[in-house]
Parts: sequence; C-alpha cells; structure tokens
Amino acid sequence: MSGIVLSNAVRQNLSSLQATADLLATTQSRLASGKKVNTALDNPTNFFTAASLDNRASDINNLLDGIGNGVQILQAANTGITSLNKLVDSAKSIANQALQTTSGYSTKSNVSATISGATADDLRGTQSFAQRRRHLQHHLRRHRWRHHRCGRH
Repeated sequence: MSGIVLSNAVRQNLSSLQATADLLATTQSRLASGKKVNTALDNPTNFFTAASLDNRASDINNLLDGIGNGVQILQAANTGITSLNKLVDSAKSIANQALQTTSGYSTKSNVSATISGATADDLRGTQSFAQRRRHLQHHLRRHRWRHHRCGRH
C-alpha cells in the first residue's frame, strides 16, 4: 500500500484542526462542569486552589444553614414567650377580678351542735355500732384463745 503524501500547508491545516478540536472539547468540558480546570492534569495549582475554595464555600453554606436554623428557633422562642406573657396577663386579670368580687360567704358560719351518744368509736351517736364492735372483738379473742390452746398459731 502506498502512503498518502500531504503537502506542508495541508499538514499545518490538519494540525490546526486537531488543536481546534482539542480546544473545543476542553471548552465543552468547562461549560458542562462550570469549572475552568477540571483535573489536576490541566493545571495543578489552579485545580487544588479551586478545590480548596469549593470546600470553603461548602463550609460557609453549612454555617449559613445553621444560622438560618438558629433564627427560626429564636423566632419560635419569641412567639412562645409572647404567648406566655399574654397568658400571665390574662391570669393577672382573672386574679384581680376575683379579688374585687365579693363572694356569697363573707363571714364564717357559727353552727355548733352536740350529737348525743357520740363517742370516739361511733360519731353517729348510736349504741348499736359500739355494741356490735365489742361483740366482734370478744368473738375474735375467744377464737384466738381456742387456737392457742390447741397448739395452732
């Protein structure tokens, strides 16, 4: 097979076209990524500087998010405190109204009564409860005495 013979001008044009194609590919890559330098092979100094700046921008964005969250927390706390102040004012108003209102019972009652037959055991004043209690205590004592006498404890 015979080789293709190119003139010097055609060879320069072909080389120029190849360089243009390479530049076009680089430009498309930059446009797609939004970066001037995509790899450390393109320009190591600029690549690592850009990576460092990207990391710093990410840190600053995180701080900004934290500040935004802090502002929301403070706004919620302010709303809560405002509501509590309104509640306290309402309670003060109710308390002042209660102090100014006279109640139906302005003096203490002077009722005193004596219940005939009342004892410490039976405040109702009936003898039947006291008698029944004494009867049950007597029955319980007899029952314990029988168990004790028979050896059952």
